[in-house]
Amino acid sequence: MDLACRICSIHPKDGEIALFWLGQAGFVIKDGEGRLIAVDPYLTDCVERAFGFKRMIPKIIAPYELEPDILIATHDHLDHLDADAVPILMANGKTRLIGSVTAVNKCLDMGLDKNRLIAMKPGDQGNFCGIAVEALPADHGELAPDALGILLTLEGTRIYFTGDTAYGPEIVKAGEQSKPDVIILPINGEYGNLNSEEAALLARDVGAKTAVPCHFWTFMEHRGDPQEFAAAMKRHAPGCGVKFLCQGEMAVIKKGGLK
Repeated sequence: MDLACRICSIHPKDGEIALFWLGQAGFVIKDGEGRLIAVDPYLTDCVERAFGFKRMIPKIIAPYELEPDILIATHDHLDHLDADAVPILMANGKTRLIGSVTAVNKCLDMGLDKNRLIAMKPGDQGNFCGIAVEALPADHGELAPDALGILLTLEGTRIYFTGDTAYGPEIVKAGEQSKPDVIILPINGEYGNLNSEEAALLARDVGAKTAVPCHFWTFMEHRGDPQEFAAAMKRHAPGCGVKFLCQGEMAVIKKGGLK
């Protein structure tokens, strides 16, 4: 069964969430009410077209096969705000995009419906389709100065997407205060991102029950080693579970933790 069919056919029980990894920093979430959230989906080859970074893992779902209720772009880089995919994802007339100010401005430049674009800054909160969304700080340096982390609360579970970020006191403090059950974070250590050691420290610092690594293996230039992350988690956060997902794999989040 292809991924689009699997996402459509899965019906999480009340209190459960289905989490799919799309590759890179992209995830799809589906809850017990059938609500669909896509976070930073990179679905095309626009990064190679723009910068020459060749995709090393295959595309597993086409933009027209995905109709999220909420589309989140933590910042405006093309592997998070896929300029070739976003207009297609928004074409259904219902999807609302939540993103950094720069990401939303770029969507406006694409001619997308301004009434379905929501710009957020750290500290902003909102309720969209019954899902609580809070913007947290991220430190992606001059590469994306208004990059965000995102905290989603649904089905009684708090999921913290750090977005592309470095390790630092502001990030640790915001993560601690958010009290996430699950933290989803980059491990590649390039372009200002957490490396394996820093990612493990952040997972420990925020007190997450489960860590899910991402942002590795899509491009040669981005690096990332999940085995190194596993070892770092044993050293720094042995009480936090680690869930490694294959591209397209689903995990079930239940009552704050991953099954």
